[in-house]
Amino acid sequence: MIRALGAYHGDADVKITSDTLARDALDPHPWVRVIVAENADGLQAYAALLPLAKIVDGLRGIDINHMYVAERLRSQGIGRQLIYAAADIAHTLGCSYMFIGTAPENVDAQAAYLACGFERWADGGPWFRGPV
Repeated sequence: MIRALGAYHGDADVKITSDTLARDALDPHPWVRVIVAENADGLQAYAALLPLAKIVDGLRGIDINHMYVAERLRSQGIGRQLIYAAADIAHTLGCSYMFIGTAPENVDAQAAYLACGFERWADGGPWFRGPV
């Protein structure tokens, strides 16, 4: 799924390996928190969460850095469930905000993020900021 998301964004040389993913997501102190959705056919979606901070304001946040849902399962609420799960994790970690972004041409994702309560972020690009 990570390779599929990379291909969607034109990343021709995706370098992730099972070792680097294990290092970043499965260590006792993970660099990335990963939420997955699965069914009888296996993993179908994921969201990768990275920590953020607004140090001058003393605030913690979460960047939903990657989110991918298998194409055949899109528009079924799986992405929304991943976002809500990310908000639960962010709340547990004492965060007060989340960010998520998408490609400018991905208007379906932009509409979904707005429907989940995110607001368009004014500092360029299709970034959205949402409550935890």
